[in-house]
Amino acid sequence: MKTRRFTRTSTQLPRRGHVLVTITVVDENGFTSQYETVETPVGALRDGVAAIHVAAVTADGAADSRTA
Repeated sequence: MKTRRFTRTSTQLPRRGHVLVTITVVDENGFTSQYETVETPVGALRDGVAAIHVAAVTADGAADSRTA
């Protein structure tokens, strides 16, 4: 099986224990906002993604209870 290689969009590399993150947000009207690439610690990224996931699940549950 071949492994797929992603093309590098930047020559900048993060420091050890950090990642480069680009955030793209799509709102309920379909508008897309893309923010500048930032360097952040891996732990902060994990915490942020976990918080977004919890908020999304909560919002989805609230939407389900309103339609039921």
